[in-house]
Amino acid sequence: MFGVLLTRLGVANVLGSVATVGWVMALIIAAEILAYAANTLGWRAAFPPGEPAPPFPRLLAARIAGDAANYLTPTATLGGEFVRARLLEGHAPMPPVVASVMVAKLTQTLGLVAFLAVGLVVVLDETTLSASARAAVFAGLAVFTGVLAALLILQRRGVLTTLLRLGERWIGPQFLAPLRRSIEEVDAEIVRRHKESGGRIVLSAAGFAVGFALGTVESFLVLWGLGVPVTFKLALAVEVLGVAFNNVFFFVPLRAGTQEAGKALVFALLGLDPARGLAAGVIYRIRELSWALIGLGILALHRLQARTARPSPAAAGPGQGPVPGGADRRRPA
Repeated sequence: MFGVLLTRLGVANVLGSVATVGWVMALIIAAEILAYAANTLGWRAAFPPGEPAPPFPRLLAARIAGDAANYLTPTATLGGEFVRARLLEGHAPMPPVVASVMVAKLTQTLGLVAFLAVGLVVVLDETTLSASARAAVFAGLAVFTGVLAALLILQRRGVLTTLLRLGERWIGPQFLAPLRRSIEEVDAEIVRRHKESGGRIVLSAAGFAVGFALGTVESFLVLWGLGVPVTFKLALAVEVLGVAFNNVFFFVPLRAGTQEAGKALVFALLGLDPARGLAAGVIYRIRELSWALIGLGILALHRLQARTARPSPAAAGPGQGPVPGGADRRRPA
């Protein structure tokens, strides 16, 4: 897809537009930390009130590493959640950590819907979409909101326990029995979070909504760097439509092709040069890969620290070696 668009829109036009960005690229990459900070605050609000949460820098590092895993692997944005929980191991009990990850995944989606709903109302007049196409956009958003509401109700009632029972019925209780206690503990944490911390759920969703909205700063810088006469409303339109398009193809690893095609389509819908839109897709790609490399660096550092902290069997004193049966009491189940 990228190759076809590049050929039709002109290699020289696209590469020339990318080259005009120059030193602004550093600002575009750096601006992403604002969204990461807001998203991390949204995640932090998903931890139980009155109990110490992991330090903010640790949460921020786990957030960046998790997003790198989501971006680089074909896990439909779920692989990063395992990475986030793994990086917090030893910094908090695992049931609250896993519960916070699951609640934050839901509140992040709530924040996404809120951002898209408000943003589309503001910017649709800027597009060339027909009335029927606009109606279809809002109909799709309404359906997605209904599905999200159902997921919210299921989480409040104990979705993991329900899935466990279904799994035991279909697969057999003997296969899932070792996981039952852990699943029930996490599910109880999630239910307690919804019942006792409704305000924090809203606060978490608001944090993620702000994170999505801060992407407008990056879009403003991209348009400015490309030499497009830019206003706040135009930057918001590029961000809203780009986020909507990216989330339709969330399952594509690296957003291969869809990133560039999406930006070319968005620019065309806004009456801008599609070649510059394709160039914008390349610029966003450079920004995303830069942060993915930072995330991989965080994962590598975490693994190195884990290896350094793990004593060898020869160095372990009496009673400190491996537990008979292969279990290790130092690590939580």
